[in-house]
Amino acid sequence: MAPDYAPETRKDRITKQWVAFAPTRSDRPHRTDRDAASDTPDHEAPVEGCPFCPGHEDMLPSVLWELDTAPNRSWCTRAVPNKFPALTPGAPAPASPSSPLYSSRQSRGRQEVIIDTPAHHRSPAHFSADEMDALLQTYLARYRAVREADDDLLPILFRNHGPAAGASIDHPHSQLMALSFAPPRIRREEDAAEARHDELGRCPYCAMIDAELETEARLVRATDAFVVFVPYAAREPYEMWILPRRHTPELGRMTEAERQALAPVLQDALWRLDTCLDDPDYNYFFRTALTYNTDAPHLHWSLRIRPRRSVEAGFEQCTDVRVNPSIPERDASVLREAD
Repeated sequence: MAPDYAPETRKDRITKQWVAFAPTRSDRPHRTDRDAASDTPDHEAPVEGCPFCPGHEDMLPSVLWELDTAPNRSWCTRAVPNKFPALTPGAPAPASPSSPLYSSRQSRGRQEVIIDTPAHHRSPAHFSADEMDALLQTYLARYRAVREADDDLLPILFRNHGPAAGASIDHPHSQLMALSFAPPRIRREEDAAEARHDELGRCPYCAMIDAELETEARLVRATDAFVVFVPYAAREPYEMWILPRRHTPELGRMTEAERQALAPVLQDALWRLDTCLDDPDYNYFFRTALTYNTDAPHLHWSLRIRPRRSVEAGFEQCTDVRVNPSIPERDASVLREAD
């Protein structure tokens, strides 16, 4: 019989984020045993009006980059400019002067859309390892291209799945937004990680990996190269973090062997969400060092997956204390049982 969990409040020692947990048995998901054919319809034909489907290139601004290793297809992943960017290269200086209260700056940066697959109905939860590896190749190629062209830009790689996660087009796609400034949340996390490094005498994320492997209570999966777990102070039910076992501060340092090892791990994590939560809306994003090619001993890149299972309401808006209606140990148990 699964244990009952009492409400508690936890603090993430790195991010210093407080999360209040209110686990209820009614929040436990019901696994679905759906037929694979119904999960992933074999609809290879382009969907009318979709700009990301093959044959609709005239609907795209241009094609920046593509990988064409897929058999029987002209391409397997693509990177294209975002048609409606909030950031642009070489943006003009702001027209209005700054003041003691208000300031503005150039909206300088880059925005790209990465088309995950030519198949409109094929979710990454059902990718093969080769398909996922092709997507990861594209992520790394675009990330490195942006950072090497302008090391003042920080490329943020993320994926929105489903309308509640911000996806406005059904065709599977990811995004890259390269910022010319350091986002405050990432800066705060890096500063906190440095403080924890000074306390522990080692990378706090490496210490986190060791703790999760030792307790196994929040562990979802472990391989020789990667560890998947529900974080101790998860902001969302069934949130997962994927960390490389090798201490690596910056995403661009990922080796080919690590990329190939990550592909089945990421696909498996998404499959577990799809299976346990009935294809939930989710976001995932890479967290990497602000400084390119750094050797910082306190930083460690990660891939974080957050299902959109709860709503940020008045209390969260007022206090910035997140309320998670589940608890990590139970979530990890449910995800592990998807085997």
